[in-house]
Amino acid sequence: MDQKCEPFIQTRIFCPGPTPVPLEAKLAPLDSEIYHRSDEFYALHLKCSEMLRPIFGCEQIPVILSCSGTGGLEAAILNLTAPGDEVIVVNGGKFGERWEELAVRYGCDAKVVKVASGEGARAQDLEKIMVNCRAPKAFFVQANETSTGVRHPVAELVSVLKEAFPECLVVVDAISSLGAHPLNMNADGFDCVVSASQKGFGLSPGLAFIALSDRAWSRLSPRPRFYFDLAKEFKGQSKGRSAWTPAIGLIQSLAVVLEKIHGIGLEAMIRNHELLAGAVRASLPAMGLELFAKSHPSNALTSILVPKGLDGTKLQELLRDRYGVIIPGGQDELKGKILRLSNLGFVSRFDLVHALSAIEFGLRDLGYGPCSGVGLGSGVKAFMQALDA
Repeated sequence: MDQKCEPFIQTRIFCPGPTPVPLEAKLAPLDSEIYHRSDEFYALHLKCSEMLRPIFGCEQIPVILSCSGTGGLEAAILNLTAPGDEVIVVNGGKFGERWEELAVRYGCDAKVVKVASGEGARAQDLEKIMVNCRAPKAFFVQANETSTGVRHPVAELVSVLKEAFPECLVVVDAISSLGAHPLNMNADGFDCVVSASQKGFGLSPGLAFIALSDRAWSRLSPRPRFYFDLAKEFKGQSKGRSAWTPAIGLIQSLAVVLEKIHGIGLEAMIRNHELLAGAVRASLPAMGLELFAKSHPSNALTSILVPKGLDGTKLQELLRDRYGVIIPGGQDELKGKILRLSNLGFVSRFDLVHALSAIEFGLRDLGYGPCSGVGLGSGVKAFMQALDA
């Protein structure tokens, strides 16, 4: 069989960001041109802000920033900490490492809860770190560690934290979690939540969203800042006006996907992520595969261990070049060892049938016994049966 992708196969990306963009959102910026310093755009921007509010579960409108998700994380550090502030950081993977790097870069005294790769953060590990803390200004954690496919038990961690340090600000990276897992800032007691357009919102990269509690707004840092001045942005965006030139086309697309999310219902979106991720996990044993996440598996993506003796990078290339399926692998020490199959955003069960069948073909092509010609379809069957249960 030729190594090149068959001409009749549609290439699909199963990445936890960027995720698939609905056609109507792609077309929105083409429908009309709009000037960002006009009443028409102010109304559109404010409408987006108001529709974001119930998704975050916050009192005040989230601030929309024209930047990547990492820009949103940096904005949180800049606006909520000052040099020398003691902070606690959960580091269980590549993106927990990012919180740590940002905190150190901006002069914070970072106390790190180091979590084994593939594990969820444990309350007892947080307690060990808190023993050596005086009065931490903020607690930084991922709701979902995309690099390992683990969802940290944030509510449990926050309960332990607040018992010892009730004044500590809780800052949550929900970039790959919002829309896939339950989250409500008011109910959960979070002070800052960051997300981004290219994940559960199903847009192209370029927008970050950051929501603050009233407590966080009252405790902004005196640290100098310019582009990421959240107080300045909030004041203007409360009237639909961004401080700087916004990503106009993305705001137009955002209005479309927010209408779509509200039409479906946030709870229904979360249930669909739970259902699809559970069915993918159920398919793995039928293919002779194992889940990498040892605890608290994510509902946004599934981390799959590459079988021993197989080259994960070669498998990725085969899936891409022969079957039109792009699935990211592990990063750093996990490179070549795991696949990270995403069902985040506007992904359907039939999209995942494509992905799972390609994985079975790819494993067979590499000589992996459980996916021999006789066993082909076992994983897809188990996936469908799990959905039908």
